[in-house]
Amino acid sequence: MDNSAIYLQKALDAVECVFQCEYKNSLGIPMPEIKLLLADDKHYTTGEYYITIGNTWQIHLNFGKLPVSFAEFQEEVKVLTRHEIGHYMCCPFDTITYFRMLKCILSVYDKEFKHLDLQRINSICGDIANQAADIIVDSRNFYFNPKETVKSEINWILKCGGIENSPRHSKLMFLMKEAIWKTSLNIYESDTELKDIVSSLANTFLEDGIENKSLFTHKTEEYARVFFQLFIKDKNKNIKESNDQQQSGQQQSGQQQSGQQQSGQQQSGQQQSGQRQSGQQQNGQRQSGQQQNGQQQNGQQQSEQEINGSMSVKPKDGDKDGNALIFLDPEKVKDALEQLASETTISEFERILSAAGLNQLSEKDKEKLWFSVQSAGMIPIEEVGNEGAKDNYTYPTNWRIGDSIADLDMMLTYSTAPKLIPGITTKKWEQSVNEYFGVEQRQKDALLVVDTSGSMGAVSRETDNMHQAVLAAFGILNYFESRKGKIALVEFSDNVKEYISWTNEYERIRDKLLTNGSGGTQFPIHSIREILEQSKNELITVIITDGELGNINESVTFFEDYLNDENKLYVFLLGNSKSCRGYDRLAEIGAKVYQADNAIDFCDMVMDDLN
Repeated sequence: MDNSAIYLQKALDAVECVFQCEYKNSLGIPMPEIKLLLADDKHYTTGEYYITIGNTWQIHLNFGKLPVSFAEFQEEVKVLTRHEIGHYMCCPFDTITYFRMLKCILSVYDKEFKHLDLQRINSICGDIANQAADIIVDSRNFYFNPKETVKSEINWILKCGGIENSPRHSKLMFLMKEAIWKTSLNIYESDTELKDIVSSLANTFLEDGIENKSLFTHKTEEYARVFFQLFIKDKNKNIKESNDQQQSGQQQSGQQQSGQQQSGQQQSGQQQSGQRQSGQQQNGQRQSGQQQNGQQQNGQQQSEQEINGSMSVKPKDGDKDGNALIFLDPEKVKDALEQLASETTISEFERILSAAGLNQLSEKDKEKLWFSVQSAGMIPIEEVGNEGAKDNYTYPTNWRIGDSIADLDMMLTYSTAPKLIPGITTKKWEQSVNEYFGVEQRQKDALLVVDTSGSMGAVSRETDNMHQAVLAAFGILNYFESRKGKIALVEFSDNVKEYISWTNEYERIRDKLLTNGSGGTQFPIHSIREILEQSKNELITVIITDGELGNINESVTFFEDYLNDENKLYVFLLGNSKSCRGYDRLAEIGAKVYQADNAIDFCDMVMDDLN
């Protein structure tokens, strides 16, 4: 048996010891997957450790450079196994808690530190959340296995190249562990201000117990705040050191130039030459100063990029962005995603999923999920009719003088008689409607007519009418889906953007509803007429708009016939515009017209009518 096989077996034995002896095989997750990394792997020095979340939480332990001693190796395997189990058993414990931790970090950044303009803030959040969780998890393990936990932590710092010259925000996590455990990790921090900050934060983590799950988000919030504060101190320190170096360089350059000037004056002995040299010197100094200013700005940018780029000593586990949890399939965490969607705005929801590394979902998928949750059952338009339908059929009859010449069918006429005798041999087609209905009732089908003109704005912007229109439309769609009713869709601006005839493909309708506003407004009465004529059932038409009702006379005439035929018309008018004409005339002929600023108010109005 070669060494690699021996090490693998030793790792398996150590993992089994933790699962069986310490947790009595009661964890409910599978044994870790173990690999040995090759020497050319970028994680070879430290190893790579993380958890994938699919059907279950799967721990991955990928060991790199191995210690000579099998006993030391097994001890480290146990520490790492306890650490990853701690994420499952203690912090973050479940997916929604992890999402909430990310939300806290983003909230702190947005409210207090947005001026930093960190381009990688979403990925930095994953790293900060992992650090806060690691402090809690490793502290829990320290209480049960202090010696092994401390030894592993010291070895990890050494593996990463030491921590002496690291910026303050980079070593915050390790200083926190020292303060909470009251045990040295050989950091030997001399900055008294930093130690006071760490001591205060450690007390926050210890408040009401290190494992108190109800306080995880609060502790994460406080940790993030201190992290960003130290980040600013480190950034300012780098800028100051850069400026000091440049000033020192300028002084040395000035002294050299002064010496050269004096030497030149002695050699020439001519005032004109000296003046010319002095002018050249001043020009050279200005050029040098401009170069130095440019270098200073570049240095500041480079310094910030270095601080933003990565932690010099990272937590033990995590992907390239520091996330200890890697999500394989959004469907496996659907409950947590829906819970998160119910607690956030759409922009918060999208940013948190980005910070969590849930890249399998497109932006449209995220929007669709958020709107589906936020609008669940929001606007229940309960309109029922008897089961049945209307059959349209035609039959030949005589064309008489006084009938429209357009109705005369010459082909039908000559097929029945060789001569044209008005009223006797002349023929036309007559249309008839046969209505038949049972006693059982069903939800009427619905046509959604949604304004997507430029004034409606963007889907994802909470203050825009388009956002509220999509919320309302999703709420209506969810309700009709629960009743198995058919849906049709017309979206319009200058022209008809989307036209979907009667269907039960609700996801297709949801996809098309996520359309940003653009163009002008032309009310699509012809498309509405066409799509309504394709159904034989009693119907509901719902118009969602913020603009005027165009083609007013034609629209009123059409909807008057439509309403007289036992159909229903709802108009949701967004905003407080008083210039929108035509809606009062529709209300007079039986339409239900609601005006509000948001979808929730529309829901309340509809519910009031139902009650």
